[in-house]
Amino acid sequence: MKRLFAAAFASLLIAGPAAAQSGTCFRLSDMGNHRAADSQTLYVAMGRKEVWRFDMNGACLSGVGFGDPLVVTPTGGASLICKPLDLDIKVSHMGMLSPCMLKSMTKLTPAEVEALPKKLKP
Repeated sequence: MKRLFAAAFASLLIAGPAAAQSGTCFRLSDMGNHRAADSQTLYVAMGRKEVWRFDMNGACLSGVGFGDPLVVTPTGGASLICKPLDLDIKVSHMGMLSPCMLKSMTKLTPAEVEALPKKLKP
């Protein structure tokens, strides 16, 4: 049983760096401007070239404007974000913090970024 647990734990440690190298992770410090497309979809600039799409559970982005800041905190304390549960997002709107539950996060291809309407590009 101990060997099985050790093997499973080792595979998790190995998968972390592999996921980061494959482009499925980002650093919290790379998050830049954002634009809400609708009440459940957020586009976030990562660095200078990447854009990610965040899909939320529920309509937590209702009424959010371009100037409304996001309050983001890594849930595990690490700055490398690889899955939705790694990130706690709250939207500050009219002096209130609205929690958002992140359902999925997707790195857009350059073609998908180019196809975004100008008003949705972060």
